[in-house]
Amino acid sequence: MLGLAPIARHASQAARRNAAARRLVHTAIEGPTFCFDIDGVLKQGQHVLPQAKAVMEILSGNNPLNKKYPFICVTNGGQSSVPEDSGGHKSVETLKTAATDRCRLFSGGSLESERCQRLSKELGVDIGEHQIVQSHTIFRSLVPKYADKPVFIVGGNSDKCRRVAEEYGFKHAYIPADVLAWKPAIWPYHKLTEKEWSYAKQADLSTISFAAVLVFHDSRDWGRDLQLVVDLVRSDSGVFGTVKDPKDASQWTPEKQLPVHFSNPDLLWGNEFNVSRFGQGALQESMAAVYKLTTGYELQRHTGGKPTKATYDYASSLLASQIDHAKTGAPITLHPSPDKIGRVPGRVYMVGDNPASDIAGANNYGWESILVQTGVFRGSRPEEAEHKPTVVARDVLEGIKWALKREGDAEAVSRIPDEEGTICEHGPRGEEA
Repeated sequence: MLGLAPIARHASQAARRNAAARRLVHTAIEGPTFCFDIDGVLKQGQHVLPQAKAVMEILSGNNPLNKKYPFICVTNGGQSSVPEDSGGHKSVETLKTAATDRCRLFSGGSLESERCQRLSKELGVDIGEHQIVQSHTIFRSLVPKYADKPVFIVGGNSDKCRRVAEEYGFKHAYIPADVLAWKPAIWPYHKLTEKEWSYAKQADLSTISFAAVLVFHDSRDWGRDLQLVVDLVRSDSGVFGTVKDPKDASQWTPEKQLPVHFSNPDLLWGNEFNVSRFGQGALQESMAAVYKLTTGYELQRHTGGKPTKATYDYASSLLASQIDHAKTGAPITLHPSPDKIGRVPGRVYMVGDNPASDIAGANNYGWESILVQTGVFRGSRPEEAEHKPTVVARDVLEGIKWALKREGDAEAVSRIPDEEGTICEHGPRGEEA
């Protein structure tokens, strides 16, 4: 394991560089650029890896080249918890993106502005809102379509996800507590608490036609949320308490179905318990199964989060916007722009710990992939991963050193000593296969 003292010295030395040197920093507008998972790469649980702090200093321009490298952080979840080995579940890898290292029980949806403030403090560098993509961040792209229409928000604690949705620009966002306040008998197994009544909207939902369902985060009451979402998708014109005519097949075509959007496909996730827990992907499959059993039709759904193309499109657009800003001073946009998707110059390196989400998504998108050993992946060779990365590195610092040397910018990491056996491109450490 890389010694912590040299890394700490490097970070403190970088922090003491004079202001004049900082003013000379220039941005690598032709690449490379970097994309990081957070949990298992930059952090382990609540612990920030010292290697991550060193990397952030380097990429922010505190290096011998005075060169700043654009980067973005992309995560399927909220806070961090404990890493877990996801081996043994390869048969469901397309669903099991295993969003490990998340304390889902307490996060429940947070604004990107809040997340970047925490990360800035933890990593010791300024991280802007345009450098964070959470799983529900992609719902920003739906604002132009649904800003003025009623949408049903599912997931998270209390009304946190409603508040995130409203911050995004959804003006008419409703949550399960609003439905129970309207008709308690719709889910008779729970009575609203005093706290829930304090944030529940008082509305006659029989007069409201919902335009879409947005599952922002993991459900805290599967039975209730499954019931309400299936009720709404089966309803006539998106109105609670109604049902489409089961004998009229024309009402049940895919194009007539109420749109349902899930923020990530994670079937399993890991916490302090020794066996994986079910995530949003499991709820999605449950909803689809119940909908099929009760209607005979397939549930049409849209899913974001890693490894889906939608999330990588979003990240690509934000990276391209950063580079345009550095080139021309154009304002950075938080909404994806079609002309920027897939238009990042040079190589993009995705650094992740999870083959099924980080590496699969990067490979499918045409990015380079660096698989680190500080999270889900516990192997030592690329061939041992479910989805083969470009390279396996011991940690994020070794991965970034390898990438910058490959790009001809070895001087940027020249103050970081090389260590043997930290990179594996072809075979076992220290030798080629």
